[in-house]
Amino acid sequence: MNKILSNLVEYTGTEFFKAINKKRAMDEIFRDVNEVDEESVQAIYSNVQIFNNSESFTVPKVINTCFKKNLHIQTLTMPSSYKPIKELQSFYESFPDNNQIVYEHVSDRSSKIPPQNSFIYLHGFSERSYENEIKYLFPRILRKFPNLEIIAVHLPYHMLRSPKNQPYSGCYLFDSSPLITIEGIRQAVHDVSQVLSYVKERDKKVMVGGFSLGGFITSFLGVCDARANLYIIGQAGARLPRTLKELTICPGLAEKREKWIKKGLDFERLYSPIQLTHYHPLVSPEQTVSIGGIYDKLVKFDTVKELREKFNCVYEIDYEAGHIGLISEMNAVKDKVIYIMEKVMDGGEQNV
Repeated sequence: MNKILSNLVEYTGTEFFKAINKKRAMDEIFRDVNEVDEESVQAIYSNVQIFNNSESFTVPKVINTCFKKNLHIQTLTMPSSYKPIKELQSFYESFPDNNQIVYEHVSDRSSKIPPQNSFIYLHGFSERSYENEIKYLFPRILRKFPNLEIIAVHLPYHMLRSPKNQPYSGCYLFDSSPLITIEGIRQAVHDVSQVLSYVKERDKKVMVGGFSLGGFITSFLGVCDARANLYIIGQAGARLPRTLKELTICPGLAEKREKWIKKGLDFERLYSPIQLTHYHPLVSPEQTVSIGGIYDKLVKFDTVKELREKFNCVYEIDYEAGHIGLISEMNAVKDKVIYIMEKVMDGGEQNV
């Protein structure tokens, strides 16, 4: 895809997401935590370890089972053991749905081979369900790896973890307050680590990855938990605060951003605890895959290259399109990712 066509696809796609995300969160929900500045954010997190792994878990409970073509799909849940900062304790208690980890367990119902490996998959921002992945992505992966189980996690404030008064899936993660955004990202990393602990008890090889928001969460997991065998960081860069500053698909955030900047606040410093460049990767270069769109306007390619330098990534996959234009390049990208996954499951990379 050339740059002109890519820009047209990006514009059309972002306008579509702006339209479906047009409802904004009510500011009174965040009234008690909305008024923060750069110094207060720094003070709150000065003695806090931002990203932590979680080696404890409770056995998940099955809440639904269904079959779609050759897929066996179970929805499971377990309590999140994440503890927020004290400033948000009461806020977290008011949204019990968000404090339950939910994931879809997807496997090939026709396979005669018991699952031996797993892929923890993380969705993008504002996704409403895993319907598209279940239709187009997961079957292709499971055809190639019949002994694989896919663990598709619902990230905080998304899908079945969405609070009942939230305007759209994921809204509160960004259209809220810097503190809630930071805590939501921290919780996502912690919860994925908690799921990883459960999966490591069952399977030989574990891979984790996702695109966009899922890619960012994977990158942050790589600075606190190196137990997975492969980290697939799709459409994510080293500077999430900058990405949020340029984000156009969340109208509520755009309005608040304008007010904060007019007040003289440094927008990116408000979100500095989730700046990847502040941290050191625990994973080896051989464990990391970076996927980036050369014409991406949501996650700029220069920040993708910065992330690659940070992780010293061995595997780099570029595609000639933007964030939304990945759809047109997905088959080629999937083939390259599957090739790397095959190397890992065949023992080509280290077993952590």
